[in-house]
Amino acid sequence: MIKTINTIILFLATVTTLAQTTHTISAGSYYYIPNSLTIAVGDSVVWENDGGFHDVNGDINSITGLPFNNPETFDSPATNVPGAVIFAHKFIVAGTYNYDCSIGSHAVNGMVGSVTVEDNTSNISEMSILFSSLMYNQISNTLHIKLNTIANTTSLNLYNLEGKLIQTKKIITKSGLNEYLFPIKSSLDKGIYFFSIIQGSQKISKKIFIY
Repeated sequence: MIKTINTIILFLATVTTLAQTTHTISAGSYYYIPNSLTIAVGDSVVWENDGGFHDVNGDINSITGLPFNNPETFDSPATNVPGAVIFAHKFIVAGTYNYDCSIGSHAVNGMVGSVTVEDNTSNISEMSILFSSLMYNQISNTLHIKLNTIANTTSLNLYNLEGKLIQTKKIITKSGLNEYLFPIKSSLDKGIYFFSIIQGSQKISKKIFIY
């Protein structure tokens, strides 16, 4: 029986000349991945639900009952819809933001996280990345990557759900559309993986579902 080709269509993510980036954090039982994230002022963070009933609580610590005292307070509604966006926030105030999942005993079981927002506007490098699509071919066990970017040294990285690096490859991108094949050395089990593109100080990550 011929295996079908799983195609993962990814949302476009653009890093503007102000280096504003959208970062994705995955939420499940009982985790936020990554649970520690460092971003720049003006960046946005989107929390997506892998499954279960979760929220993003940056107000009152669910374990201690005391305020987090974050530079800005945030608290999202909860959702149990797999693949749904739980919360999205643009961080415009520098500082460290701690948060947890306030549902049941999720926080006690380790569902906590933090976002560190750095005010590095004086060191912003002008860069533009358009991560357009990613296709996984089960037959050849290969990722087909398409991105629009500038000429630069770029690192391609594949991680498992626990954040362990599976494979990495450095390439030299050209200005404009770039297409690359990323052969995976070992077979992938069914599950969720993350693919990141790192260029200079900028990083864009996308979630991959292998069925």
